[in-house]
Amino acid sequence: MLRIYRIDHIAVVTADLEEQAALLEGLFGFEPTHTWDNPATGVRGMRLRVPGASGQYWVLLSPADSGTALGRWLEDRDGRPGLHHVGAEVPDLDAALAEIGRRGLEITDSVPGRWAETSLSPPEHGPGVLWRLQGPGSTSMLGDEAARPAPRRAAADAPTLGIRGIDHLCQAFPDRDELAAWYAELAGFVEVWRTPEGAAPDMADLVLNIPGSNICWEVITGRGEESFVDRFLRRSGPAAHHATFEVADWDKALAACVAHGVPTFGEEEGVTDGAAWKHTFIHPKHTGGVLVQLFWEQRPGVWVRSDKIASFRSM
Repeated sequence: MLRIYRIDHIAVVTADLEEQAALLEGLFGFEPTHTWDNPATGVRGMRLRVPGASGQYWVLLSPADSGTALGRWLEDRDGRPGLHHVGAEVPDLDAALAEIGRRGLEITDSVPGRWAETSLSPPEHGPGVLWRLQGPGSTSMLGDEAARPAPRRAAADAPTLGIRGIDHLCQAFPDRDELAAWYAELAGFVEVWRTPEGAAPDMADLVLNIPGSNICWEVITGRGEESFVDRFLRRSGPAAHHATFEVADWDKALAACVAHGVPTFGEEEGVTDGAAWKHTFIHPKHTGGVLVQLFWEQRPGVWVRSDKIASFRSM
């Protein structure tokens, strides 16, 4: 079994590092901690701490030119930014590589002895979500060997979302049970919640705990050929669909969106076990290429156990 004991970061590739960093600092309240410009690897980057949760980082990567792997990745997307990979640590990189080979997964990029990049989805379904796996003893898998502390910026006047942490990443897949069983056998992911069959007319989902991480993994499956999930799968394959953040104060989070001129859509609310919850979405064009879900819950645990019906069907 491939053992993941810590998710290090979520990485987004963008052509304009400074513009994206300003968005993440201003609206999301992310705090830049390190920056780097590595001509040898052709990568510029910035690591930003996600507020409210220890050890959660959002990473921005920008290619030096179109001839690099990241440059070609952007070209394939017509220059559109987007989520590139999830970075994680494993206790033994060689053992992880052996398991990856046994499963027939392809290594798409690597630095021997330090890190390797692969999709952890069943190979017969396509590329899926990329993961960068590193072993102990190395903290560099982003071209950030010579990273330096990021300069402190002046405090912004506009409010931030008041994020408390990354709750989960969501992946679209043709069969939620097939992918859940695959992740359980491959890496020990544990199912913690699911919507009942038929709870929503065009989708079903479940949530998996990743051992050693407070970031969970959601799997959404379409019900019907014209469901929003099936449209997404035809367009993008079994890729990451959205990232979900918890906010501390719902009204303040929405006010921050208004202050920054960022619209939301698909807002829903409900009550579970006497406690309220709410959620909404921000389109990728306003977040740097990633569909973002925001949620608030009056008491911990009521939102994920609710009978909500997701509202991102237009994506």
